[in-house]
Amino acid sequence: MDTLCGVREVLLGGEVEASIMRALLVRRYIDRAGGTNVTSLAASIGHPRETVKRKVDAMIAKNFIAKDEDNMLTVTDNFVREVFVPYTQTFEQILRLADAIRLDQERTASSATAQSSGAGRRMQR
Repeated sequence: MDTLCGVREVLLGGEVEASIMRALLVRRYIDRAGGTNVTSLAASIGHPRETVKRKVDAMIAKNFIAKDEDNMLTVTDNFVREVFVPYTQTFEQILRLADAIRLDQERTASSATAQSSGAGRRMQR
């Protein structure tokens, strides 16, 4: 999980940036809604408007957020490509690690069971 948090911090920054992107992603992909403005965004994530505006401006400069002529904010396709691909790769690494740990635990448990049943047979003789 540290790796996943590290990827987020390198690509996005801190928790405020992550909250902004979560809110915009929910609007775009779950609610299927259009953009939102800074004031509404700040209210929805519970951070001061000026903080959100400053963070949004920085993410606009990175081409992660787009602002239209009505000042409506949306997630860009560039954000999806730049951020979700590394997240996906990191998530796949985590799943592979979890599978390896599970297999190792199963082998250890099976080996312990075999050893204990062998010891029981020796004691019966």
